Amino acid sequence: MSNVLTNYFEHGYRFHKLESVPVSCKQETKAVFLIHGWGVRAVAMARLASALADEGFTVYNYDYPTSKRKIGEHSEIFLSLYRRILDEEKPSGIFFVTHSMGGILLRAALGQMDESECRRIEAIVMLGPPNRGSVLAYLGKSRVARGINASLADMTPAEDSFVRNIPPPPFLPPAGIVAAKYDGKVTLGSTLLPDGQPCQHTIVPCTHPGLRNPKYTLVPILSFFNSKAFSGSLP
Repeated sequence: MSNVLTNYFEHGYRFHKLESVPVSCKQETKAVFLIHGWGVRAVAMARLASALADEGFTVYNYDYPTSKRKIGEHSEIFLSLYRRILDEEKPSGIFFVTHSMGGILLRAALGQMDESECRRIEAIVMLGPPNRGSVLAYLGKSRVARGINASLADMTPAEDSFVRNIPPPPFLPPAGIVAAKYDGKVTLGSTLLPDGQPCQHTIVPCTHPGLRNPKYTLVPILSFFNSKAFSGSLP
């Protein structure tokens, strides 16, 4: 591991690997990368990670200190560590599940990938992503908040905010968005990708944190992974 990557690792940037099927029993390695949202750590995605591992996936649950850096910086660190995982593990299939800000981090990383890297990704499911911003992110613009939180203000719905100006990827893998009916943090319309970037969309009956609960989201995630569509998805 390079000195730079070692430094990131020591400061809390890492993947927690989970698999329930022994490697020797697998015909191929289907990898799912999980990216948690703002204000929590990878443990918040632990139940979902375990449920996906039980389905036969090798799960890489990404952990990072969300408030320490701006989203663009987070995406660069993630991409360095992600590429290292691919070089070492060489999975035959790559999938993503993100929650909230994790989806914005992934979009920023996709914008830095080349087309061949993007095409390796079979499917992406974003849970409650503030793709068009969240009004709650304006709290991150206060003087006090700016001193302790670098990323929240990147997600305002303002035209000049980071989230509204992420460059499109050279190729957009199949993308599905699961929105929470009782979200309270991200409106239904704000979860949609920018105009011109197609995505499937569905709603489940839970809150914003509830999207991390496999009780509500495992079925739509697996549906999208398998068929690139949600059963009963909205237009």
